[in-house]
Amino acid sequence: MSDKVSIKRLKGVSVNEQSLQVVREMIQKKDSLDIDVLELKNHVTIIDTGVNVKGGFKAAEYVTRAALCGFGEAKVIMAKYGSIYLPAIVAYTDLPAIIGISYYVWPEVIHPPHVEVNEYTAWVSGPGKALRQKPEKVYAKLDYKDEGNVAVLLVQPRGKDLPDEAVTEKLASACGVSPENLYLIVTPTNSIVGSVQVSARTMEDGFWRLTEYYGISYDRIEAMMTITPIAPISPRVFREPCPWADDMVRHGGVLHAWIYSKEGEDLQRIAEETVIENNPNSFGKSFYQLAVVEKKYIDPKYDLIRLAKEGYGFIMAELCLYDTRTGRMYRAGRVHDNILEKLLSNPW
Repeated sequence: MSDKVSIKRLKGVSVNEQSLQVVREMIQKKDSLDIDVLELKNHVTIIDTGVNVKGGFKAAEYVTRAALCGFGEAKVIMAKYGSIYLPAIVAYTDLPAIIGISYYVWPEVIHPPHVEVNEYTAWVSGPGKALRQKPEKVYAKLDYKDEGNVAVLLVQPRGKDLPDEAVTEKLASACGVSPENLYLIVTPTNSIVGSVQVSARTMEDGFWRLTEYYGISYDRIEAMMTITPIAPISPRVFREPCPWADDMVRHGGVLHAWIYSKEGEDLQRIAEETVIENNPNSFGKSFYQLAVVEKKYIDPKYDLIRLAKEGYGFIMAELCLYDTRTGRMYRAGRVHDNILEKLLSNPW
């Protein structure tokens, strides 16, 4: 008997077609969003949101919606953190399985930037991987296959570089589509859109921990919502101490999740183990310290389960779990305003 779960709302739906609807809106509004649309010689469409253009918060809202394949919403707001106001992203989905379908990183195809290779590197996410049911760990749990013929991917390079034809051919082949049916949204880390869409991934960190680490099935996670502050843009990111989007997630990210529990499932323990204040290996440290100096997070050889177990990854400031079977709420952690302010003013 298969352990895979089927999500009724995904039956017969192409998540890439759903995402493409958002992308087409972006293309129509490219001037007002301050983004650019390019067609390479191989007819791959690139939506540049921060390499040769500025992009902005409205573009970031669209990109977050595209990552959620139209099954969620996103809004940039201002929120007060201690004595300061910061921009923050509010994002939600009532179909959290879509987060697994769009998971970050496709190292088998394009190396992530922390792997030192003499070629184009980027974090690759988005629904395009669903056409080939990748990553396999997702489709070992989820009974779904996108039968469409278009692919949408998010490409997040560390620097200000667009992928060339060779890279896009590789991505098209990996998705199993012809190049003219591939749409790439490029969101450099050092851009407004890049920073915003990483902050929105507080939901992804929570979804990964709940499903991969604690083994909660995709169909039992019914909804998710986050509010997470947005980091400033730093051209020196990865090269010197500066506040990163990951710092905002870890010390300022708040996640609410609605879960249909099983008898005996300890949701309070899960909440407590997921917040950064209960993980001394990370609490109070900048992400630069962990990732660059200590090399505890982005080492490509590091096991993700171990990363979660040791408290280096898939953590946030505050987690609230609503049990839709019993009506109870379980909460742990808090937003650490003092640490956020220190990171922003003096990122040590």
